[in-house]
Amino acid sequence: MTMPIDYKDYYAILGVQKDASAEDIKQAYRLLAKRHHPDLNPGKNKSQAEDKFKEINEAYEVLHDPEKKVKYDKIGPGSQAAPETDGGPSHEFRSGGQGDFSGFSDFFESLYADAGRQGFRSPRPGPRRGQDVEAELPLTLEEALRAGEKRISIMAPVLCPACAGAGRSNNGFCPVCGGVGETQRRKTITAHLPQSILDGMKLRLRGQGSPAPGQGEAGDLFLRIRLLPHSLYKVSGSDLETPVTIMPWTAALGGESPVPTLEGTIRIKIPAGSHAGRALRIPGKGLGKKGGSRGDLFAVVRIDIPDQTDSRMEGLYKAMREAQP
Repeated sequence: MTMPIDYKDYYAILGVQKDASAEDIKQAYRLLAKRHHPDLNPGKNKSQAEDKFKEINEAYEVLHDPEKKVKYDKIGPGSQAAPETDGGPSHEFRSGGQGDFSGFSDFFESLYADAGRQGFRSPRPGPRRGQDVEAELPLTLEEALRAGEKRISIMAPVLCPACAGAGRSNNGFCPVCGGVGETQRRKTITAHLPQSILDGMKLRLRGQGSPAPGQGEAGDLFLRIRLLPHSLYKVSGSDLETPVTIMPWTAALGGESPVPTLEGTIRIKIPAGSHAGRALRIPGKGLGKKGGSRGDLFAVVRIDIPDQTDSRMEGLYKAMREAQP
């Protein structure tokens, strides 16, 4: 009798969304595999950890492989996998070699048994390319303005020394990398910062991503720029905004006031009749733009009064109040 096989939600098992990137899937797998590794859960919890570890490995085996992931996504939640035949699961599927994934669920076997008979992983034309990696690059506004070369230290993927990137050892998942084929190490790289840097933009460093086993080409590293908060400036694209505090008489009569820029303090003219909140534009004192130009700095007027006043100043304030129409 043919029996249906219940659907397994591999995304829920790894705790990722369906639109998760390959790097997100890999990171989720690493964390869960380490947490539930049987060797780290001795005693009465070991059997439960083994079952969970197999489930995690099965989910990763499907979701990290583009071909198997496409086939899996076609059935979707609420569906049932292809039923087993009356003859039971294929013995060819468990025959060892590259297609040996003994211990995986019936759901898994029902989806990929045909691939297992062909060696499980279909042959690929030529060496595989390593995966792209994304990392965050925090920068101060001063660093963003300077541009040029910047040396940064990041945790980067390298081929697992135990399995040389294969992810498997003795017909099982590699105990060192947990089947991922990579480990992490810190390395220093040089990034070239362009003249125009905006918060959230990505810089591409070719060949600095995940390595590929064999002679494959390494993936790329994408650095996502994060401009750090600054005590003096707000950022809007390539423009900056900073407050400039002036006294009431300067606001009324005009004058000069110091304003800090990323390259030092300058003095600007304050027009007569400047109200609080007025933005005074200082051209070319913002962040870099494409083509070598720069954004602007806007000094926003704030009006203050002296901390201390004497009788003479109080008299002047009273005279001003009485002079109001």
